[in-house]
Amino acid sequence: MSRILLLFVVGIMAFPKCIFAYIDPGTGSYIIQIMIAVFIGISFAIRVYWKKIKAFLSGVFKKNSGDEN
Repeated sequence: MSRILLLFVVGIMAFPKCIFAYIDPGTGSYIIQIMIAVFIGISFAIRVYWKKIKAFLSGVFKKNSGDEN
């Protein structure tokens, strides 16, 4: 019985009939801050591991001149 009730509640919450939402300026600026932080974090990670990334990519795309027959 509780499993049926759980599925019913999840179904009601997953597919609402009407949605009334408001995003205030504070929420909008918070989302922008998160996007900027993600961009800076990815940029920093690439900068830190750039030599390893470059070595990996040069090994992948390296031409094997002696192996071609």
